[in-house]
Amino acid sequence: MAEGDDKKRARDHAMKIMRLFLGLSTLLLVQGGLLIAQQIAADELPPAGTDTGLEGKYDPQNGIAQLIRDKSPESARSKIFEDDRVLVFMPLPEEEVVAPGHVLVVPKRMGARNLLDLKPDEMCYLLATVQKAAIAQKKGLGATGFRVQQNNGLSSSQTVYHAHFHVIPSFGGKAPGTPAPRRKLPEAEYNEIAAKLRAAWPKT
Repeated sequence: MAEGDDKKRARDHAMKIMRLFLGLSTLLLVQGGLLIAQQIAADELPPAGTDTGLEGKYDPQNGIAQLIRDKSPESARSKIFEDDRVLVFMPLPEEEVVAPGHVLVVPKRMGARNLLDLKPDEMCYLLATVQKAAIAQKKGLGATGFRVQQNNGLSSSQTVYHAHFHVIPSFGGKAPGTPAPRRKLPEAEYNEIAAKLRAAWPKT
């Protein structure tokens, strides 16, 4: 009987998490017309049966998987937090970012292509880490807001098929919904932002 209760609790917990994600997705769609504009037209999608991010084998050589394995000093510059389950990193210096302090939260387990591949306990742990990233952006960078973006499949603008959450800070002085120009961060600014996020990362 106890085992049945445990399974029911696990199912209920998973349903709560899914409802949270559905709510977040609805909020992003309502507030972020930009997300809809990014979707790929139906006639430009690959033929049925090809890998579009929801199907196909996991590629262990994808960019995120490579970064997880990379222990070089160069890759360490981008890593804000890491433990045995999760990695939080800033896009690499050569990449354009929506806002300074934009980070990605990813599971370190190889094989999870998208949200559908995540286990309930992974979802909980990743969301708790997303919250910590937002706290670090607020305390370390003075962010006045943030948004969480999570794309699944090519038609929803997922380009790296390893599950990941974007946590993008926003700062006062612009109208809601106004897209910021994307830009590359100079090396000194990049390193300063990374150091501030690490210093502000919650200890518990």
